[in-house]
Amino acid sequence: MARTLAARYQRRGVDTDDLAQVAYVGLVKAAHGYRPGPETDFRSYAIPTIRGEIRRHFRDRAWMVRPPRRIQDLQTAINAAEGELPAILHRWPTEKDLAEAIGVPVEQIIDAQRAQGCFHPVSLDARLTTTSSLSLANIVADENDTYRLVDNLEALRPAVADLPPRDRLILRRRFVDHRTQAEIGDEIGVSQMQVSRLLHQILVVLRSALSA
Repeated sequence: MARTLAARYQRRGVDTDDLAQVAYVGLVKAAHGYRPGPETDFRSYAIPTIRGEIRRHFRDRAWMVRPPRRIQDLQTAINAAEGELPAILHRWPTEKDLAEAIGVPVEQIIDAQRAQGCFHPVSLDARLTTTSSLSLANIVADENDTYRLVDNLEALRPAVADLPPRDRLILRRRFVDHRTQAEIGDEIGVSQMQVSRLLHQILVVLRSALSA
């Protein structure tokens, strides 16, 4: 039972063996706290106890870069919902599904999902793509390196000018006006997921211009 519950949280930034150990701790706590009775059974008492121990581990110990507590709690709720909704929906839940199940706006789900990398942040030396020589460090701005900033701006200027009008609007709304993807989607008449894909495509084009 403990191993099964721990397996639901695999591949989320915590070592599998550590997850199992945390689940075993929850099992021991359940064994100590359970009081047998004619209308209770150990399993129904132990499962929420083990699950709560795993969630506390994620909340209190698993973050390498610690976001606000609100984001941590919401990420825990998302992890739990993602473990239950696929069996109910017979597909992977969308951001809207998660928002409805948890009872929060879709924008908060998106913000919390952005924090998933805080368990194990990507190395600054990691290449952005398998075919690119650019690393994450290459695109992080250095406020003291004004010459490089000017070079990057000049390299991006023609690339941005060549973008279709809709792509330029999406870029402006996201990085100048700081609109959410859902707000941008409402403005241009597409879904939030389509905005996410379009943004990814636009950034690939701009990164290619920087590496040219």
